[in-house]
Amino acid sequence: MKSASLDTDVDRASVQEHDVASIRTPILYDWGMKKLLTLMTLIWAVAAPLAAQNAPPNITLEKAFLEMALNGNLAAVREFVTKGTPVDSTIDDKSTALMWSSFNGHTPVVAYLLEHGASVDLKDNNGRTALLYASSGPYAETVGLLLRNGADANVQGTAEGFTPLMMAASEGHVEVVRVLLLNGASVAITDQDGDTASTFAREKGHVEVLKLLE
Repeated sequence: MKSASLDTDVDRASVQEHDVASIRTPILYDWGMKKLLTLMTLIWAVAAPLAAQNAPPNITLEKAFLEMALNGNLAAVREFVTKGTPVDSTIDDKSTALMWSSFNGHTPVVAYLLEHGASVDLKDNNGRTALLYASSGPYAETVGLLLRNGADANVQGTAEGFTPLMMAASEGHVEVVRVLLLNGASVAITDQDGDTASTFAREKGHVEVLKLLE
């Protein structure tokens, strides 16, 4: 069975079969590094000027900024932006703070970043936008906010051609599917294997999602 789940070490998605087609690379650090990074960055972001030489050892400014977005730390995100960090800063895989905050459904952070000029449809190295990140989780509010700010409801990642609707259908997120459909998500789009969102919902046994799609 193929899945449109995001393969990550974060809470909700895991690779269960050897042939699962993943559309997300793991998020940079193991959780031990994440905990250390969070503590160091919180202290540094408030106390130090935003200059590369003032960053904690081996932690770039961009990684620290994205980490705060991932954790939903609005105060720290605001501090970074206030001190001049570009809201669309990227790291090696071209992911942004908007993508990371969307992944965990941190709607207040997403709203702040959008209000301060974050580009809603920027893509990472795998063609994934913030909406694709958000649609992998049960975050209908975040998904709706991105759509109201112009996110493309039918964007497809470049790795497998998954859409936000496929992501939500595969994960069984009924309300996310509903919001996407109300905002123009197409049930007819196929991925690179010819599968639709309905295919994922049917294979995963998500009956309520399937009712919405068919």
